Amino acid sequence: MDEIYLYLQTHFGITYEDWEIIASKMFVQEFKKKEIILYPGDQEDHLSFLSKGVLRFFIPTDENKETDITYDFMFEKKFACADESFITRTPSVYGIETLTDVLLYRFTYQDLQDIYKKTKNAERIGRIAHQNMFLERSQRLYSFLKYSAKDRYQNLFKENPILIKQIPQKYIASYLGITLQALSRIKRQIY
Repeated sequence: MDEIYLYLQTHFGITYEDWEIIASKMFVQEFKKKEIILYPGDQEDHLSFLSKGVLRFFIPTDENKETDITYDFMFEKKFACADESFITRTPSVYGIETLTDVLLYRFTYQDLQDIYKKTKNAERIGRIAHQNMFLERSQRLYSFLKYSAKDRYQNLFKENPILIKQIPQKYIASYLGITLQALSRIKRQIY
């Protein structure tokens, strides 16, 4: 838990008093590669800090997982959740899957509300974390409209070159909105 305290201290200047309250509500959960941590249609009940690993956010298209649409990836040292479901307390339209072994620091929705009431800075941290998730998704939409698939691939690779190598190519192609064959052509052009 020292890792998340250091992160909150560095990025938000959290006090030790607030940290004690936050830590009392936080729990650690580990997931193996290829586990579903949120199924589409389930309500998101956790805000998580991704300490280790890679998550994939996906939208089901039918019963065949091969045709799922990869909506987003989440890399280490970020907050993650199906935020629309978490905030509105409604079923999620997408699911979340682990692409690697994953370590999460988690809070339930109810515990987070309690933390907000008892601390000075946690509500600000929560607001900023959700704003950052919103901004990242907005930037993704913008890049989808503005840039070519090749540019989007290069930007994704720049974001996290080590972890991107652990993502199956079919998910990268889906994320970019292209076929596997088109992704292969892009990679040949680059390398």
